[in-house]
Amino acid sequence: MSNRLPETDLANWALLSREAKRSNLEAHERPKLIPGSYEPFRKVFPDAINQQYPLFASGLQGSRWEEVDRRLRQECKRNEKLIKMNREILQATHDYARMYDISALAIDAQPLRFFGGTDYFFGLRMLVRYRDRASFVFLDMRRKGLSPAGREFVFSALHHRYREPYPDFKNAHIEIWNYRNNRSRDLVCLEPTFEPLSWDVMSEAVIETHRIWEEVRRGDAIDRRATGTLGPLFD
Repeated sequence: MSNRLPETDLANWALLSREAKRSNLEAHERPKLIPGSYEPFRKVFPDAINQQYPLFASGLQGSRWEEVDRRLRQECKRNEKLIKMNREILQATHDYARMYDISALAIDAQPLRFFGGTDYFFGLRMLVRYRDRASFVFLDMRRKGLSPAGREFVFSALHHRYREPYPDFKNAHIEIWNYRNNRSRDLVCLEPTFEPLSWDVMSEAVIETHRIWEEVRRGDAIDRRATGTLGPLFD
């Protein structure tokens, strides 16, 4: 059983009231059908945005769409439904990268640890480079993705993960790449219009969210034992 919430869910719920957090966490724990996975997209993503490597810092050309698409099909094991789901956002990413002549460099940044031994990895493990700026990016891939409060949390998380602890990155931009809920899943780049939340505010919100989550999970376990219902095979 995972001790981490999906980062989009944590961002959407962390700043809510206790009652709203509990309601969302109870819904999160109910068995549900998972329609697919964006893991193939994540594996091919570096090719779509022309990730560079230290020995070839600026000498590699971006991959042609045909090459990126071929690799995606391989990662999807020729599953047509999975290909369609991942191809939409991969195509939007590749188009955006070509439009703005984007490349990226892998970077090693520590994850965020709001409490205990639980790490959260808000943002990509790379620095995205435009012609006129460098940015750290969070991918908002779900059709029903980040809420306004969720975006505020994510922008603040990007600030505290990259800019606050690393002086070399203090002037870097932070962005959310939102894939619109339409047929082409167009990529819209969002930037913050407000000051980031303090680390203390974020930590308190995350700790409270996790405490409520544990209460919900303990309650579900007690209910199953009391009724003799073991629930799904993989809880």
